[in-house]
Amino acid sequence: MSRVRLSKETYRDKVYGCWLGKNAGGTLGGPLERIWGEEELFDVWWYPKLEEGGIPNDDLEIQLVWLQAVKDRGIYLSARDLAEYWLDCIVYNYDEYGLNKTNLRKGLQPPVSGWYNNWFKNCMGSPIRSEIWACLAPGAPHIAARYAYQDAICDHAGGESVYGEIFNACIESAAFLMEDREKLLKIGLSMIPSESLTSKGIRTAIQSYNRGLEWKEARERVKKAVHSPVAQFSPINLGFQTIGLLYGDDFGDTMCKAVNCGWDTDCTGATAGAIWGIMNGKSRLPQKWTAPVGDRITISKGIRNLRAPADLRELTEEVCRLGEKVLVAFDVPVELCGADDFSDAEKMVTSYVDEVKKLWGIPPSRLDFDLVTVRASIVYSNGPAVLPDASNSFSLIVENVRPEPVSAKVRLRLPRGWKAEPSPEQHISLGARERSDLRFSVRASVGDIDTSNNASAEIILNERPGVLRLPLNFVGGFRWLVSDVFDGSASLDAVYAPEKDASLIGVGEGWRDVSWPENALEIEPYFRDQPGAIYLRHFLHSPESRKITLGVPNNSKMRLWLNGKVVHETLKVVSLRPNYRGDGSNYVSAVLQQGWNQVMTKILRGDKPVEAHFIVADAEWHHGMVDLVQCRFPWE
Repeated sequence: MSRVRLSKETYRDKVYGCWLGKNAGGTLGGPLERIWGEEELFDVWWYPKLEEGGIPNDDLEIQLVWLQAVKDRGIYLSARDLAEYWLDCIVYNYDEYGLNKTNLRKGLQPPVSGWYNNWFKNCMGSPIRSEIWACLAPGAPHIAARYAYQDAICDHAGGESVYGEIFNACIESAAFLMEDREKLLKIGLSMIPSESLTSKGIRTAIQSYNRGLEWKEARERVKKAVHSPVAQFSPINLGFQTIGLLYGDDFGDTMCKAVNCGWDTDCTGATAGAIWGIMNGKSRLPQKWTAPVGDRITISKGIRNLRAPADLRELTEEVCRLGEKVLVAFDVPVELCGADDFSDAEKMVTSYVDEVKKLWGIPPSRLDFDLVTVRASIVYSNGPAVLPDASNSFSLIVENVRPEPVSAKVRLRLPRGWKAEPSPEQHISLGARERSDLRFSVRASVGDIDTSNNASAEIILNERPGVLRLPLNFVGGFRWLVSDVFDGSASLDAVYAPEKDASLIGVGEGWRDVSWPENALEIEPYFRDQPGAIYLRHFLHSPESRKITLGVPNNSKMRLWLNGKVVHETLKVVSLRPNYRGDGSNYVSAVLQQGWNQVMTKILRGDKPVEAHFIVADAEWHHGMVDLVQCRFPWE
């Protein structure tokens, strides 16, 4: 294995440069950030807004939370460790952040917490958190990628954003030893699947550059290749970030071109600035850009229980101390010493591609457990939501990792009233290195399904220590009444019979009951490709009266009733964006009464397929409300 030498002075300089670049790019792009991408270019070549002490940004402050996690839990931390810090330290609930935390609070673990009921798994929440892992693993992209993967699956499992964070972490780690931007991008691409949209967005930018196209034309090609109206869609932003890196003439030009492409401007500017900062170090960053933002770290009110470094200098020192331990613990052939020798850097960095590729095929529906005697996995074949009187299948995989045979009893412990097929108690015998794949299905009636349903799988080993119990948690689905489709004028003002039931606590006439596994309202099949209107009724039980944000985000038009009163209707047709905070059109502030509440919505379908979700969240911090009952009707 080739070895390289990285001086401690260079290491520190590059880590410092990373954080300065991150701050500068985030400050540049932050004031321009929108929730929707805008077709027109921005034209910003200097900070549009400067505030004393800087502008707080989740791009940086969540990475400070991860730094604390590493200090608290050690360098071998996992996604399960990070999940606790999501709940302890991060109060805001933007897009995937909120959906992930709702899943965690319902008892689901990563990666399932990032995969289930998460429309935003392809968005920018995780690619912006890559720098901490690269700085802890300089010149070791396989280690940076491993950390990035554990981070990303908490809130993006199964999505493009996992590849986005791995890509960023790999090129940032390699940038400690290499400065050739084209080679760095090539290395990053080799470490994510070529068929991914993330790769497509990046490759489109590179191809445009290699063909001699202007950066504005490259932007148009990236838009066409991986377009989304949602500003935080990660493949398009990774493409714009790449445009900044390739076309930028210097530090400021790189950030400005990335930001001027639009979409998630604070993220693209911050990542481009961080990569440039690592390549060049603090010592080669222009004072013109770094002095106005300074070294101060500003933390928003959305972060709590954090022992944050006082400034970027202290952050750099803490990261470098931990990075030395990471390089030694993972036996990385990067020697921190008194002088630099990067002659074998490219050869060494590219040798890690196969190691990173092992992360690509890990299913987002699988939980893995190292139980010393055996390795075990739970695979949610049908997802974690249990619907009334419907089978939900899962697998329990047990692999003997010892050189001697083992035998065990496997026993499922299920909630009251739940049934399992086959029998919830099975016996297995495994030779050395053998595995057993046990497949089960569970079923429950509506009265036995709760919002959170805690089960477990016990593996009782014969003649080996301990009883090993694995969490096997399920969530309840969402129970709805659905009307017939009403043809004719697609108008919210046309009144149909279901509106008489807007305050009815009962089934009523002409309604069918359905249960859906996620927030998505799966109504398109009812329309049979024709325009029309449909009504839906839903019941929520709240333990107390409370202020909420209520929404039916959709790509058409809707009207919304709460407890018999019209509370909102679509202000303008927008693209789908089913988060907890709103889309500027389909959400309203409201009050839930203590006990049962009824929601009714009327949704129109025009000439295009309709998509819609139902959202209810806390009014202050917009977190999901796991103490609401939504999985049954009042009479069930």
